[in-house]
Amino acid sequence: MTFPTATYRLQFRNGMTFDRAIDLVPHLNRLGVSHLYCSPIFTAAAGSTHGYDIADPNEIDPDLGGRDGFDRLANALRAADIGVILDIVPNHLAASLDNAWWRSVVEWGPRAPMPVISTSTGASG
Repeated sequence: MTFPTATYRLQFRNGMTFDRAIDLVPHLNRLGVSHLYCSPIFTAAAGSTHGYDIADPNEIDPDLGGRDGFDRLANALRAADIGVILDIVPNHLAASLDNAWWRSVVEWGPRAPMPVISTSTGASG
């Protein structure tokens, strides 16, 4: 593990995808960035402009490029010797029917099944 010395934050969504971020890697390298600090990347509620309203914490948002896109970004950053910091806010799940757990509570009330959270996003390190 390396410690961040110079971070650069990217707000994903609103047109910023993993592939667009890959295009920025040479510029970040020239700036001396040690770590890319990423806004939330998990699937957010439909129309989210910020990603802090997570609808599925078990899936990297397909609108951003999905798992394959994230892997491409991680590989490009690794090749440039730039680390990744993920902004993960587990208590920011969307109060939206896009969130299966919320929808379950709306449909079933107190009888709603307990959610299962994946212990791994399968992210490569």
